[in-house]
Amino acid sequence: MADITQNFSQLLLTYGPGAMMDLPDNAVVVSGLQDWDYKGSNWKPVEEERLVALLKQQLGTKLSPTFSGLRHPPMFDEERRDSNAPGVGVRLFPGWFLVNEAPSNSTAVVPAAAAAGNEKRRRMVEFSELDVTSGGKLSYTGTGSKIGVNPIRFVGACTKGHLQDIAWRYLTHRGKDQSCRKPLYWVERGVSSDPSDISVQCTCGASISMADLYKPQFLGKCDCHSPWLTPRRDANETCNEDLRLLPRSATNTYFAQTVTVISLTKSNDRLRQTIAEYRSDIDSIRHLPSFIEFLKSGLRTKDAFKDFSNEEILQALGSDNGSGANPSAHPHIAEFDMIASEAPVIGSDRAGSFFYGETLPRDALNLQAPWDRFLQGVVRVHRLREVTCLYGFTRLEAPPTTAESELDEIQLAVGGADLARHVEWLPAIEQLGEGIFLHVAPDFLKGWLEAKETVAKAANLRERERRDAARFNREPMHRGIAYWALHSLSHAFMAELALECGYPLSSLKERIYASGPAQADRFGILIYTSTAGGQGTLGGLSHMAERAGEMLTRATRRLALCSNDPICAEHSEGSEEYPLQGAACHACLLVPETSCEARNTRLDRGLLTRTVLGDGFPLLQPKRP
Repeated sequence: MADITQNFSQLLLTYGPGAMMDLPDNAVVVSGLQDWDYKGSNWKPVEEERLVALLKQQLGTKLSPTFSGLRHPPMFDEERRDSNAPGVGVRLFPGWFLVNEAPSNSTAVVPAAAAAGNEKRRRMVEFSELDVTSGGKLSYTGTGSKIGVNPIRFVGACTKGHLQDIAWRYLTHRGKDQSCRKPLYWVERGVSSDPSDISVQCTCGASISMADLYKPQFLGKCDCHSPWLTPRRDANETCNEDLRLLPRSATNTYFAQTVTVISLTKSNDRLRQTIAEYRSDIDSIRHLPSFIEFLKSGLRTKDAFKDFSNEEILQALGSDNGSGANPSAHPHIAEFDMIASEAPVIGSDRAGSFFYGETLPRDALNLQAPWDRFLQGVVRVHRLREVTCLYGFTRLEAPPTTAESELDEIQLAVGGADLARHVEWLPAIEQLGEGIFLHVAPDFLKGWLEAKETVAKAANLRERERRDAARFNREPMHRGIAYWALHSLSHAFMAELALECGYPLSSLKERIYASGPAQADRFGILIYTSTAGGQGTLGGLSHMAERAGEMLTRATRRLALCSNDPICAEHSEGSEEYPLQGAACHACLLVPETSCEARNTRLDRGLLTRTVLGDGFPLLQPKRP
């Protein structure tokens, strides 16, 4: 099979372990971590202690007792294209195929009901009936000539991520002779591809319509098959979910479960930041009696530690607990406390630094009303490092995001499928970027939050969050009306920045900091970009920080009128189908989902400014007399 390359973000977010993908000649499922082969190469660890501590605390027994941390995926090596090259394994899936053309001398008995009309019939075969060429292509030998085959389009899956072939022969003969082993045919009538026009027919006369397979509980219970793992089925595993029909090319075949943190220093102490960045090197030699000398003479570490004395390094290591903040705390808390510290310089501007930012003087911002009261500060983030870890996945239904957890305590969705039977490590990627941080003044927000109109609207949003959770049979996540408002402002700000900063909207990302009623005041918006190379740190975004007030004014002015009004504005109260969607559409607030931390939910421009309906008590406009 030819080498197929993917970039790291594709591998983690779209084609991770358990994901189905079509290669040029075969359909496969990406293997679990047990088949991610570094071929003796020195695998590169991803240093992020806060994230490792969080994963250990949240995932618990899903991780092996010998869990070692985070790793970069295997990297493609141009000089090693043989069987010894590092890479990610794949496995053939599904195991049923359709022959491109039925044998011309077939003696198939066509059921009378299906004989009429424009009909296309193809033989269904299993992998055991196929031949494999030296190039890895599959073919079926019918009456002597080899005929190409295509993998069947439908498989069975459950919401916990399990995946298996449909028992086509059993279902076709449901209530009939289960011992029949005559040929099966895939029959399509017309060109609509409607499930009612597709059926599986046996030459014995038994048949079943695809429309039947979509019926609830028709396929029975899930059998706990995980074809990407070894073994493919754990005898001790049980699953009470119903098996559901899933087209292999559907958009709900794979929802990656990821958690992302911004790498920050634990304090403004440059020595502590240096220790955090070289943690793995320090741990590998700390058992040596004179490890300080090795640390200050090593090729990787001598330049980083040359400005510090032995006593300073020992003292810093002695007071360092190695895990940072409380692992159950939301990662946003440590990030906010660092960026919003109001220190003139945050982090370090030296090579290898994870974070470097500057708090801009207020007189350099030239803020006009209402931004002079709304903004407590603006930080130009010259450099940041984002680490994203994949720890599981689901199918059919998307799991909650970490953005849906309240700010005081994070809850990772742990009900998905495993990446390996024994998770010794987890794949992660680190990306560099730049950004703008808006520190929102708590007093400005509190005055709005305490108004009776806002309290009533907050109750309405809370009820809508409850209804949305009930649709997916899970506990509601209440983020509060402040989150809704700041999230809506973030989208408007991103859209305005994309017009001038040089980055397309799809390259920008957001992090919303909004505490609840009983939590310490933390309100802010971080707009940033990050890429695997240096393209995310060219300065186009961070140098827009001084114009934050001007761009916020333009962004919110555009929100007053949407090209889809009045229909868009009328959705401010939500709908039964989309309770987390307010006055927001693709013409005003929605952005590419890669840019949004909450999948384009919890948005309503009516919380920021008055729409054509003219009602409400928006955050950025005074109450009418």
